Amino acid sequence: MASQSKRPQKPNNFLPPIETLSDAQKVARMGTWAACFVTGMTALLAIASIVGVLPSGVPINGWALIDAGIFGAIAWGIYQMSRVAAVAGLVVYIAERIYMQVAAGAQPGAGLIVSIFITLAFINAVRGTFAYHRMKKVDASSL
Repeated sequence: MASQSKRPQKPNNFLPPIETLSDAQKVARMGTWAACFVTGMTALLAIASIVGVLPSGVPINGWALIDAGIFGAIAWGIYQMSRVAAVAGLVVYIAERIYMQVAAGAQPGAGLIVSIFITLAFINAVRGTFAYHRMKKVDASSL
């Protein structure tokens, strides 16, 4: 029986493999960037609401600046490889998306593509931070 050579697999950009500590950090950084994006957009919309340039149907007000601060803290936590921050980012983001759909009325496709990418980034943050700590523990125990 002839040996078959393994074909190189195409990298999965949505859920990249994590094989090293460096990979874990790179994958987790996706969540950092997602949290920074959410922070910026939320702050921008909250300020627009305060100034009065948002349409009346948008369920965002000045209190959303607190949300922006929370996501800023989540971004910093994920950057520091905090598993708690990564899980909090995923849970809070999904909860807010559900709230926005309920508060604004179900609008099929409203920001769906962006929401999927941000959710995947937070999932990668969870994957990356947990893998980072698992690999770090293994490295420490092998010394």
